[in-house]
Amino acid sequence: MDVKLLCENISSSRHSAYADHPIAWNANQSDPESCHYGNKDERLGIDFQVSKLPFLGLQVMDPRLVTIAAGASNEKHRHAHESIFVLLSGQGEMIINKHVITLEERSVAFVPRWVVHQTRNTSTENPLLLLAITDFGLTSSVLGDYDSNTRLKSSGADAYAINTDT
Repeated sequence: MDVKLLCENISSSRHSAYADHPIAWNANQSDPESCHYGNKDERLGIDFQVSKLPFLGLQVMDPRLVTIAAGASNEKHRHAHESIFVLLSGQGEMIINKHVITLEERSVAFVPRWVVHQTRNTSTENPLLLLAITDFGLTSSVLGDYDSNTRLKSSGADAYAINTDT
């Protein structure tokens, strides 16, 4: 691996001037940025959005706000970056590999690289808000645009609502 090329990729993929960038974000604020990506498929019970938090100076970490609609889930997916999830509000379940864990406010869950996972909002009234902290910046600098090729597609056989019989 060419370390010089890796360092160039990291520095070119992120902003390096920190002075003009926000250094704090509060979960009570409005949407951090416009939706980065999302998916809605009523047939599969999928309805979520992911927004990037406004910390533009980050080079390794990539914090995002995941919002899952009441009674819905995100699709089952996997990716090369590892993730730590903190439940900010709501209640839900998360499949990590074949384990189903219950999420309550302030719960923290870890998803290793390449492990299939999915989150479901168990409330029928309120959205579920998750803070996702990943190393997407570093991982994408090493692997390139891998995320679009590794997320399971909404119409794919693997992209179905949460099921404890997995």
